[in-house]
Amino acid sequence: MIPIRVYTHPTCATCPQAIQLTQQAADENPDIELRIISLGSGRGREAAKADQVLSVPTVFVGDRRFTGVPRRDELIAAIEEQRWNRNP
Repeated sequence: MIPIRVYTHPTCATCPQAIQLTQQAADENPDIELRIISLGSGRGREAAKADQVLSVPTVFVGDRRFTGVPRRDELIAAIEEQRWNRNP
């Protein structure tokens, strides 16, 4: 599985765009495990602290971090890189 984590906040203006983009990628790739993590909850803030997330949206594809909404081609390239690293 390719893990994707999207850190969001309820008042974030661009977070819905990041969520939509990653959900589309997950719909197109059954080997993606998508987690949406809201900083609006204590559990989400703890996870963000552990991942050193300071702004939203922040998207992780494996260990690769995107601050802000990634471009679709960047996201797909990161997914393919994870796929290649897992299945050389």
